[in-house]
Amino acid sequence: MNLIDWVGVAKNALWILGLAVVLAALSYADWWAGVNHQRLTAALRTPLFQTPFNLGMTLFAAGLASTSRSWWEIGAWSALLLLFAWQTITSWQAGRQTPRTTPSASPQRPDRPVDPPHV
Repeated sequence: MNLIDWVGVAKNALWILGLAVVLAALSYADWWAGVNHQRLTAALRTPLFQTPFNLGMTLFAAGLASTSRSWWEIGAWSALLLLFAWQTITSWQAGRQTPRTTPSASPQRPDRPVDPPHV
């Protein structure tokens, strides 16, 4: 006796996963901006944020397109899916072409003393 609709679970898991990726991208951008002493809006414009955000929105649109019932809903979500997929590819390519500063490579804060190297 199989009472769980596994196909429905997979379809709904797709849009939930997409929103989780979007939230993780926003959280990481906020953390990155804080560590690098930048505004959040500056971090949101970088490929470091744009690529996972667009990927999450692609998954979200795919999930909603797969759970929609009427033809116009499927068409609208599919159009958004294609647009976000295109944005994911272009932001990923832009991120590969520009050097990225990692938070671990950021300079020391001037108000903290620098520890001498251990010998």
